[in-house]
Amino acid sequence: MRIIKSADYGVLVHTRNENTFRLTSKYFSINAMKFPEEPGRLRFGITVGKRNAHRSVDRALVKRTLREAARKQAPNLAALLGEQGVGLDVSLRLRVPLKEIPGIDQGVNALKLSLRTDARSLMEALLKRLPKQLAQTRGE
Repeated sequence: MRIIKSADYGVLVHTRNENTFRLTSKYFSINAMKFPEEPGRLRFGITVGKRNAHRSVDRALVKRTLREAARKQAPNLAALLGEQGVGLDVSLRLRVPLKEIPGIDQGVNALKLSLRTDARSLMEALLKRLPKQLAQTRGE
């Protein structure tokens, strides 16, 4: 499921409490918010600003890469959320200008590889950190 409404993004990005946490990698960042009252819900939102990727084709490439990484980890995340009885909203964002990413000058395949590798490692970090975050919510 996707986060679509601007208001939902605003809440996710600007709220700071025990139900929110952040993760970063070389190129991407995650803002996540737990929803104890909505068990099993998992929503992803992806933003790529014009400041970091000027051309629309580049923004689309980054979004496709992030969607693919999220789709591959979604079953693992959903299973964990179902076990713990909470929901999760995740905002994925490109945090550095595309021109600073290695591979941009070597062609689109090298850029895709750099983006895909970093997105995969960030999603794995989310899966690794989530149990600790969920335990904090329950007060263990």
